[in-house]
Amino acid sequence: MSENNQFKVAFTGHRHLKYVDVEQSLIKVHSDFPGAMWITGGAYGLDSHAARYALDNSIPLWLVLPFPAKILCAKWISYDSRELLFRSVKECTKLSVISPVFSMQSYQRRNEFMVDAADVLAAFFDGSPGGTANCVRYAKSVGRRVVMAEEL
Repeated sequence: MSENNQFKVAFTGHRHLKYVDVEQSLIKVHSDFPGAMWITGGAYGLDSHAARYALDNSIPLWLVLPFPAKILCAKWISYDSRELLFRSVKECTKLSVISPVFSMQSYQRRNEFMVDAADVLAAFFDGSPGGTANCVRYAKSVGRRVVMAEEL
């Protein structure tokens, strides 16, 4: 088990996902891994939904941002998404920021950091190329257990 012996579940998933569509899977993750710390990456979509569920249900949350929150959400249209990110920063159990400035490489470095810190990766993944695919591929390459949302 990883640092401080608390089981950790990292999350990866697509930005287009809606909370209503993933809530039952988040409930199942919570049920399957009671007492686990949740690790999310701060993006809107699945990352935000997992963070919201964790905060609303007193699950320890480790927020791993690719760069500071103000930079991450600078172009987000949704006020609610920005507010949830800042709530997550304020209320998370642990906060890590990969880079002090924007860089595209920081997204992949963030994903690798989360996978390396976790005991299992919960993937909300439809098979399409992009950051979620890269995260799942990296997790498998380092032998991390990957649980797909449809398996939950």
